Amino acid sequence: MKSSLRLIFLIISLSALGMSLKQLAGHWEYEEVPADAHRLMTTTISAQVLHKEITESITEGRFDDTRMYIDIAKEHGYSLYYDQYQQQLQEQDTKGRRIKDNVGNFVNGFVSGKGSTGAGVAGAITSDFTVVGDVRDLHTEYQHYQKNEPVDELVATLSGAGIGLTAITIGSVGSAAPAKAGVSLVKMAKKTRRLSAPFQRQLLHLAANVFDWSSFIKIAKSGKGMKNIIRAAKTAYHPKAIKPLEKVASQVSSIRKASSVADTLRLLKYVETTKDLRHLEKVAIKHGTKSKGYLKLLGKGMLRGGKIIKKTTGFFIALVETIVSLIFSFIFLFPARKKKI
Repeated sequence: MKSSLRLIFLIISLSALGMSLKQLAGHWEYEEVPADAHRLMTTTISAQVLHKEITESITEGRFDDTRMYIDIAKEHGYSLYYDQYQQQLQEQDTKGRRIKDNVGNFVNGFVSGKGSTGAGVAGAITSDFTVVGDVRDLHTEYQHYQKNEPVDELVATLSGAGIGLTAITIGSVGSAAPAKAGVSLVKMAKKTRRLSAPFQRQLLHLAANVFDWSSFIKIAKSGKGMKNIIRAAKTAYHPKAIKPLEKVASQVSSIRKASSVADTLRLLKYVETTKDLRHLEKVAIKHGTKSKGYLKLLGKGMLRGGKIIKKTTGFFIALVETIVSLIFSFIFLFPARKKKI
């Protein structure tokens, strides 16, 4: 009788063990974490390297970069000429100089769709949000086609998607704005030659069904003027196919929010795959405006993070259940024997 009961309890405990192991496996998830910036900095970057970056940025008038490198140096305990740097900043980084540079760069960015400074990139992005930039770029590629010149397929696709996303952004009261901003930044990175060839190929693959170039050409030929370009673009744009590209665009927008518009363009040059982009997003979220400095100093080593087990509530509950079930299974499998007297 005892052996039968023991067998029944053993079956129950083993079943419970199997179920708890299944639950544990379901919660056994890894979380990617950025590389250890402090370890990389202190083992590979000397004080002389940081001093050089700081002095060059002051000489070239990149005062935001100067402050960024100073913050990085202080964070990791480098002994540098901080008082000297601050004095140079006070003398050269004046309010009047900033206003003059920002206004001129913004206007140039709005008109040309290109920019290297924060204000210049902001101008180009603003032109895209008013549809002006996307229509301008798409019309440029259409003119290349008419003249039998090479067409930048990625710029054309992103411009067409941008026109479609602008309409959705307006209709959805801004819910598509992050994706729209991301698409514009990726397009600008392509135009300013900041996208790696491998990443361009991945983007074209993701956007393959988003914008039908042949359909656009057919409609564009039927009329003239910018209104016809917009009409053709909206017809050739397929919103249901935007999801893969939208994910990438949202990650780029997340990097922009954590750092800055201009920095995002500089950071994208380190991306070769969507995996790199995912890691870059985590770096940007952790290090914010210092991300550009870390990537400049440490290169792609900053994107090679590690993995840790996600310690969720479900994981701990499943772990406890597994341990308890395992203990009971051993008790019923190997019962204690009475010592003979």
